[in-house]
Amino acid sequence: MDIDLLLTLFAGTILLLSLFSSALQRISLPGPVLALTTGVLLGPAVLGVVRIEDLGVPTGELLEQAARITLAVGLAGVALRLPHGYWRRNRRWVVASIVLGMPVMWAVSTGVLWALLGVPFLVALTLGAIITPTDPVVSTPVVTGSLAEAKIPRRVRYDISSESGLNDGLGYLFVLLPVLLLTSPETAGQDLLVSVLLREVLGAALFGALAGYLLARIFVLAKNRGLMEDSSYLGFLLPFALLLLGAGKLLGTDAVLAVFVAAAVFGQVIPQRDEDQEDAVEDVVNRFFLLPVFILLGLDLPFDAWAALGWSAPAVVLAALLLRRAVDLLVLRPLLRRVHSVPETVFLGWFGPVGISALFYATLAERMTGNHDLFVYTTLAITLSVVIHGLSTAPASEWLRRREASTTS
Repeated sequence: MDIDLLLTLFAGTILLLSLFSSALQRISLPGPVLALTTGVLLGPAVLGVVRIEDLGVPTGELLEQAARITLAVGLAGVALRLPHGYWRRNRRWVVASIVLGMPVMWAVSTGVLWALLGVPFLVALTLGAIITPTDPVVSTPVVTGSLAEAKIPRRVRYDISSESGLNDGLGYLFVLLPVLLLTSPETAGQDLLVSVLLREVLGAALFGALAGYLLARIFVLAKNRGLMEDSSYLGFLLPFALLLLGAGKLLGTDAVLAVFVAAAVFGQVIPQRDEDQEDAVEDVVNRFFLLPVFILLGLDLPFDAWAALGWSAPAVVLAALLLRRAVDLLVLRPLLRRVHSVPETVFLGWFGPVGISALFYATLAERMTGNHDLFVYTTLAITLSVVIHGLSTAPASEWLRRREASTTS
């Protein structure tokens, strides 16, 4: 395929979406929705201008690596937004949403999919794990930008960021359990404990913390000695995320989790940065990395496989998506009464999108198990979530603003 055609189509789409990003956000048409639509229009389903197979890389590998890199860069930006002292002041939310919230969401999504979708239990368990984490990259319109700052309380934005960052990294542990049961049931328990939990997950946390602290001290030293300009922050963020992603993988750890932990530690050690500047940097980075992945996904959406599932499959997948989050916040509400008001809890219970992280885990699970149904169902979930959560961002944010104003009055 002609590289110039790809550059024109991909860069032109990103340029147009960037030019009108503010207007599109106000009318609740965020970038992921339009990028996904663009991919569908350009792909074989409509115009047939571009086929993902023509890019010269196996489709599964291309999507997995593109999602992995996008997720790492997005997680680094999310972690760096959190203010100094956030983790200490908000440990109740962090512990509740991760230690209790993730198992609840996994159980609810698995139960709905197994009961109503008619797939084997281990497949439902894998799908439930894939869609359990909330996506930090798709959540960007809710945590950054003029719409978020005007209508969504800062504590809600920070809590969405921290939860989505942590549960995306820890999602690896949840996904690998059913994958190991499918591929090597005899040694699944030992592999999960020794290889996954101890080496990959805990190893990632330790490596990320040490690397984040060391890089933060180097960053502060360079800034204090006048060795780098303020404009170098963006140039530092990208290699920071990619360095940790590559090194974490080479060390055999959960590299995605390592990136988030490193960025979280890094952000607490370096001097507090201006939120507007952080949002601007994160917005640029996310737009540059996020939109191409959704265009790629739009090129490869399995419409024929979806049609073969019947009309009930989208309804079941959507029920699993929405109920997992609503039940989770309902269960956690007694623990969060002093953390979030009722309107904030309702908003958090609605806004639990899936996207890049689900795509990454789906392609990973498909590669390890050879089960293509995982990709088919997950892409259906991603599409439904991107459309429904994306189109509801503006009205849900306005509803929260009005309820908060009414409560304050």
